Amino acid sequence: MKKSILVITVAIVTFLSSCGDKKKAASSDNSTSSETTGLTVNDDEGKSGNFSVDGTSFKGKSSTQYFGDKVTGQFSVLCQQDEPFALLQAVFANEAAATGNLKPADGFYSMETGEAHIALSGNSFGDKEFVTTSSSTGSIIISGKELVIKDLKLYNSDKQEKTVSATIPF
Repeated sequence: MKKSILVITVAIVTFLSSCGDKKKAASSDNSTSSETTGLTVNDDEGKSGNFSVDGTSFKGKSSTQYFGDKVTGQFSVLCQQDEPFALLQAVFANEAAATGNLKPADGFYSMETGEAHIALSGNSFGDKEFVTTSSSTGSIIISGKELVIKDLKLYNSDKQEKTVSATIPF
């Protein structure tokens, strides 16, 4: 339950940050911070990604997030389509761990280097989030600054399955 609440909170923060005032922070890295959440969002302006879920295509703005410290805190890559709302998020142990061929993580609380936790939510997928589990198959690859997911199986709490493929520059 705690995992679901945290993931939903992250999704809401992401949604609100994309729908709010579009003024950029004065910093040179185009990031905004929230002291109350310890979350830093980089808009990565101009970048968009594509993902498909069971053959249905989605396209949206890509962005990155840091949870806590930018070096040791978790790092996240997101792709969000606004209408209909669809969000694909990949979470890594930290930014340095976001490289190469990665294994699906069964949750993101105790992720190891070499793992990625992938989450899918949105209007088209019902009210339960689809995530990587120990049963997930498919590939997760980071090459340079691009996330590539191929035929990755995600599951919700009812054991329903979605197959995701994606190309998301960040």
